This record gives sequence, C-alpha cells and structure tokens, in this order.
Amino acid sequence: MENKIDFSAIRYNYADRIGNLTAEAVGVVKGEKHFPVYSGNRIFKPLSKSKPFSTPLFAYAEVFWSNVINEYFVSAPLYQLAFCHGYEEETQKYYDYGTVVPRIYNEDEQLLNLLEFFRKYPDKKVDIDQYENYCMMFYDYTDILEASYFQNHEDMAEQLAMQILVSVLKGDQNYHYENIAFVCNKKGEILRLAPMIDHEFSTYFMFPDNSAQHMYWYSELIRSIEGHEVQDYEYDCLKNPKERQMMEKSAVCLHKNLVYIKEHYPEVTGKFIEKLNCLKHDLEENPSPFYLQENIEYPGTANSYAYMSGKARYKDHDEEKAKLLEEKYSSREKKIDFHVLSVQSVQEIKGIIRLLKVILEKENSNWDKVKEQNDEYKAETGFTDRKIKAYDKLELTDEQQKVLDALRQNCMEETLWSAIAAFQNYPFRTASGLPYQYKLKIGKDGTYNKELLIDRRENSKTLSWSSIKMAFQNCRQISGIVKRPKALGDIRGISYIYPLFWKFGLIEVPEETAKKMCGECDTEAEL
Repeated sequence: MENKIDFSAIRYNYADRIGNLTAEAVGVVKGEKHFPVYSGNRIFKPLSKSKPFSTPLFAYAEVFWSNVINEYFVSAPLYQLAFCHGYEEETQKYYDYGTVVPRIYNEDEQLLNLLEFFRKYPDKKVDIDQYENYCMMFYDYTDILEASYFQNHEDMAEQLAMQILVSVLKGDQNYHYENIAFVCNKKGEILRLAPMIDHEFSTYFMFPDNSAQHMYWYSELIRSIEGHEVQDYEYDCLKNPKERQMMEKSAVCLHKNLVYIKEHYPEVTGKFIEKLNCLKHDLEENPSPFYLQENIEYPGTANSYAYMSGKARYKDHDEEKAKLLEEKYSSREKKIDFHVLSVQSVQEIKGIIRLLKVILEKENSNWDKVKEQNDEYKAETGFTDRKIKAYDKLELTDEQQKVLDALRQNCMEETLWSAIAAFQNYPFRTASGLPYQYKLKIGKDGTYNKELLIDRRENSKTLSWSSIKMAFQNCRQISGIVKRPKALGDIRGISYIYPLFWKFGLIEVPEETAKKMCGECDTEAEL
C-alpha cells in the first residue's frame, strides 16, 4: 500500500441532510434503521449503543478494510470516519459519530439480501428456515454456492466465492446471509452482486479493552480456518442447545468454505492467492501504512460491554436494568493504545494469511490431506499442539510480551491472570515433555470463567484458578531452582501450572527439565 489509510473525519449536521435512507431488518433481528443521506449519495452510518461489543474501533475497522479490500482484492466503497451533529439527540440509541460511505445502488435500484432471496425463491439445497443471525459466529456458505441460482450463474458465484474468501481474511465474526446482497431493478430482476460492506466485526479490532477476550476470539478464527473436529467438551459452557450447536458448526465452517471454493472455483482461488501474496509482501516490507492512525477528534476509549446497558434501554425498554448495567460496566472504559493495536493486528493478519496459504495452495484438496499438511506447516513454524518446536524460540505476539513485562514488573494475581489469558492455545510442554494447550471457559455473560480447559488430544482436564493462585503464593516463598512440579505444592493440576510459571519467568527449573519443556528432548509420547 503506497499511501497511508486516511483516518480523517468528515463532519455533518443532521439538519443538513438531503434525506434518510430507511432500511428494514428482515431477518432474526427486527427493526428499522434511518440513516441520514448527504450530497454525493453519501450515507452516515452511526455507531450503535446497543450493538454487541461495539467500540470506536468498529468505525476504524470499516475504514481499514474498505481500503485494503478496494486496493488488493475487489472494488469496494470506501468508508471514512464521520460525525453527524444532532443525530444522537434525535435518535437517542445511536451515537453522533460513526462512518460515512457512498451508497452502493442507484435511485432506481434496490437491494435483495441472501435471506430475502431464498425466502422468495426456495431452494432444496438451502434450508433457509434453519438460518439464525448471530454475531460472533462464522457461517457455512457451501449450501448457498450449491443452490441452483449460483450453479446456473457462474460469474455471480465466482464473485460470491471471492467475497467469502476475503471475509475469512478479515476475520469477519458477523458475515451472515443478510450482509450479502444482490442489486436489483424496481421489478426485482437481479442486476449484479453488491460490493462488500459492513466490516465492523473484524476480529483483529475487537475487544481493544480486553486482551483475554481478544485472544480468545482470534483463536476461534484460527480454529475455524483449521477445521479440526470439535471435541465434546469444547463448548460445554454454552447451556443453550441451539447456541452450542451453532458454535460447533462455526468452529469448522471456515475450513469447509475454503476447501469447497478451492475445489469448485480454482480460478477464483488462484486470483485470491495472487492478491493475498501482494498484501503479504506489503505487510512485511512496509507495515506502517496499515497502522491505524488515531484521530484525536474521534472517541479514543473503548468499553466492549457498554452495549449491554444500551440493549436494556433501547431494545428491552428496561430502564432499571439499564442503570444497573451502566453502574456495573462503566468502570471498564479504557484508552485505546493505537500503536500496540496496530502492530498486533498486522502480525495477526500475517498469521491468518499464512494459514490461508497452507490450505489453499496445496495441490491435493482432500480435507484430511489438507489438515495433515496444515499440521506439518504449523510444526515447522512452532504453531501447533503436536511435535512442537522449542517454544522458548517461538516469537511472542506483542500482547504476550506486553503482559509478561507487566507481570515481571508487578508480580500479582491480576497480572498473572492477564498472562494466562494471553497465552491461550500456546504450545506448552509438561516437565516430562508432553505437549498440551489450554483455553478459558466463557460464562453466560460472555466473560471468562476462571477455569482453564487443558487440551491433551484424546483427554481433556480442567484447571481451576484457585489451584493456580495456591501455587503462585507458594512460588513467591521459594528461592532458587524449583526441581519438580510438586515442589510448588501437592496441588491438583500442578504438572500444568509448573510449565506456565517457568514460561512466565516466575520460577527457575533444572536444565534438563527446561530442555524437555522446550521440546529439545525427543519424545514420541502422544496424549
């Protein structure tokens, strides 16, 4: 990218609008949206007070991805940060800041999204009645591409395939059927596929105020791209059977989409890889144009849970609940560190590019073969849970390095928990050299329970925060080398806690033990 992305903001007054764009939500989420329209057919899209996990970075993500997509992949309307003074006062449930974007269809045209299309033109390949609109979830598009319309309109199918591939790259946690649309004439006849819009739920820019949540959802993106079989325990924290079923499908569907497109649309896949390589080259050679530039006039703090009070107030119409939630979550507001976020997001995007290339570039497109090749690639780079390369040589993310620095400077339970959250899905080894990873369970309110789920292939175990705290208190009383795990105490799960504390720099261990935990000692044990 030759020039830096423009993060300047344009200012409007609500009273100066030339009209309102009325868009009715026809899916699971009902309601009407009235967005002001200004000269040049530019539409102000506000940030919502009730949209899940919304922060000012939703707007920055729109600007970032519209520029990247337009320059490297397909033509896309460019978003710009914007204010619309008087809009919040008029609507209450929206802020007076957001983005502005050119309208994607003409006055004599209309949009028909995929949900509306398949309700109007049912297809036996697409069970549209089972469709659910959930944010923070990935969607299977193989049935859509198998539908008669796309089978009979190859050009349209190829355009959709390219959009799906781009959606995976940008880590879109909300790329559902209502975000893809046809442009039609007034008679309802399809003219073309609408360009890509709505980039706000990009994984890389979510939860700037909660590194643990960010790391979790980034790991879920990786997990869905890899497509490993879902284990019974993975989503047992979800008590709603429907939600759990959807999350289990989400956990593998991106891989399914990638393999299907690779098999059925090789030319599209080839073009995407070519464009992906150009983006990869520029990210590596000169990443600075991709960094988010803070606009000091635009809100610079984030609270990913502020939406809960907005939802209670404007959707549930429960003012008492709204006030209680405001009181509960108001203290979570944090200033966004744009430099750290930018460096981290570039690294994460490069990581996803590597995974996409592993899956899409291999000649044999058999699912098991692709997974095997993906495992081989990850073993070479130290990014796997089997045959792990020495993990003390693995490059830490900026976030991981940041939390370790904080822990070493201020060794307390709070900073220890931040480190544990940041190292989810990191390849650890026990003192005997056996590989494992862990991730944190999520509660009903969307926040982490303080319980680690240890993944040891066929077997899984849980590790409680109380056990970690007990070992932490003990290790602070020990000086010198901690020769074995039980030297920290006869604590449940201590064999998993011991490597964490060594990695975090809390304890010293014997040289031979360190080698085993680095993977330098050859072990063929499979768990």
